[in-house]
Amino acid sequence: MITRRTLLAAAMAAAKPKAIRLEIGNYGMQSLGVEEAIGHIRRIGYDGAELCLMPGWPSEAKALSGADRRKLRGLGFPIPTMIEAFNLMASDEAHKATLDRIRAAAALAYDLNPKDPPLLQSVLGGKAGDWPKIREQMASRLADWGRVAAECKIKLAVKAHAMNAVDTPGKLLQLLDQVNNPAVTAIYDYGHFQLRDLSIEESMDEMIGRSIFLTVKDSKSVDGKPEFLLPGEGTIDYTRYFRKVKAVGWKGWVLVEISAQVFRKPGYDPIRAAEKSYSHLAPILSAAGLR
Repeated sequence: MITRRTLLAAAMAAAKPKAIRLEIGNYGMQSLGVEEAIGHIRRIGYDGAELCLMPGWPSEAKALSGADRRKLRGLGFPIPTMIEAFNLMASDEAHKATLDRIRAAAALAYDLNPKDPPLLQSVLGGKAGDWPKIREQMASRLADWGRVAAECKIKLAVKAHAMNAVDTPGKLLQLLDQVNNPAVTAIYDYGHFQLRDLSIEESMDEMIGRSIFLTVKDSKSVDGKPEFLLPGEGTIDYTRYFRKVKAVGWKGWVLVEISAQVFRKPGYDPIRAAEKSYSHLAPILSAAGLR
């Protein structure tokens, strides 16, 4: 028998904020319209969607008209993050263009949610192994990014990448400390740190207190080169991972990243990839008491 107490408990459980909110973006759904992609993301069960603002994607800032932006806002579905692929070691001309793209992203962010604008994330660029000789230029350029982000009143989140100059937690934190701008923050993406033989516990203890959101995918090394996979297709133990997240008391958005190495393979199905990733992670989060 369904009692009043049972209904009340169910209602309270549904209203309780989730410690972890899971999102996925249309970075791996370039062939789909923006509203169509968000519709699938919502149907699958994700809590939010990231927009890809890179050139050639239908959600690039300049491709979204005022009417498009109002439609997206009217969907009532959270868009907590947006993604670009900037490079701190680009030419001076490209660097100026990056600053303009940050401004365009900020304008879009406030059109989508003026009360809580989505943050903008990017990698940092630079060649692996070049960190000692390019650190100062990277810091100077990142300071420019951060200055524009602060002027536009958005957060800029950056991450270490196994194929870039900044490839460890230590290097990323050194860079952030040198820039020292609260508008610039970190992303914790263990898929890259696994490739540097760092443990979940070691890297998370170092990074998570400085990370505004987490990115999840899987990874492996093939002939010494990084290969990225869907969550659950590699060796990352996400049960162990999320137990650690819970133990340190971290709460917030977790982004499922579909790598270009995945979506450029023949036969790739963007909807199936999103469904498979959710099916792997959602039960783990529930078992950990995070959803």
